[in-house]
Amino acid sequence: MIDLALAAVAQQLTVMTQNTQGRILWCTDENTLNSLPPALSHQGLLLMTNRWDVAQEAIKQGFSSRFSDFDCSDIADASLDGFFYRISKEKPVVHHLLNEAWRCLKPGAPLVIAGYKNEGAKTYIEKITTLMGCEKQIEKNGASYSSIIYKQATYDPTKRIDDSDYTHLRPIAENTDLTLQSKPGLFGWNKIDAGSALLIEQIAKGALGDLHPRSALDLGCGYGYLSLAAAQLSACQHIQRWILTDNNAAALTAAKENLQANGIVGEVLAADAGKQLGKKVDLLLCNPPFHQGFSVDGDLTDKFLKSAQQLLTPEGLALFVVNQFIPLERKAVELFKEISLIANNGSFKVIRLSNKG
Repeated sequence: MIDLALAAVAQQLTVMTQNTQGRILWCTDENTLNSLPPALSHQGLLLMTNRWDVAQEAIKQGFSSRFSDFDCSDIADASLDGFFYRISKEKPVVHHLLNEAWRCLKPGAPLVIAGYKNEGAKTYIEKITTLMGCEKQIEKNGASYSSIIYKQATYDPTKRIDDSDYTHLRPIAENTDLTLQSKPGLFGWNKIDAGSALLIEQIAKGALGDLHPRSALDLGCGYGYLSLAAAQLSACQHIQRWILTDNNAAALTAAKENLQANGIVGEVLAADAGKQLGKKVDLLLCNPPFHQGFSVDGDLTDKFLKSAQQLLTPEGLALFVVNQFIPLERKAVELFKEISLIANNGSFKVIRLSNKG
């Protein structure tokens, strides 16, 4: 399925790189992965993304690419000749980047923005048009809305759109013995995920059986809750090596801070579903995502299962927690000898996977 909003941004980006010299910033996330256009020949174009897989694919295709939590702090005010953005799923991310576009663009330089109606695109366009001091011009293509907005008003930090203090970590979940910090920009950032809590509950009840793991991997770690909570349990007391990995830049930042704050020694690594880690572990914990951008993506579950199968030691086991509707047991049949449903609360289910024996 063609992403009309992304196509609109890519079309205008192609036009600008062919006709304009100068510095251009293209901010993009997972919405781009399956439809990344061919590298555009332009010395001043930088692709910035908060997704490790997108950053790596962009480099392979010849782009100048930067992996970060959309950190534009090193870009001077009024220094960009163009800013391109297909809106993201989470409002604080969008507001953060709209503010940065207003700050970083030169007077008269364009912001090209696009998204779908049900993503709030029209409202976002109206907000940034007002800030940048120009008339609203919206092009509609089916359910997609796009706009080219030329900066007229000088940046005023007192008039920034509320981005929920996007760049800063903050404490969450005060009713726990753990010190937890998180931020906008990662899924479920301001709470303890109910599925993850169910998985931890099963470990406390003996889900590891006679396994005494010495190494553990938190696959798709988010802000690190599974590792942090599991490390407090007697079943995990012999673990000497914790590895936390995620595809999302904000998650990696939060996970590093949380490990340190809770006194847990571990590695936090950027990776796409654990690809290329090259380290096998005794225990793998995973609450895999099932959305790719705005869409449900069943292939994500397959990707995480394959990585789990490759990353476990022969005697190791994996604990997955997924939404009730995800057919993980069926997907795991060709990869694991043992597939056991060990908990189901009507919303989430916990499945134990192993190739032991």
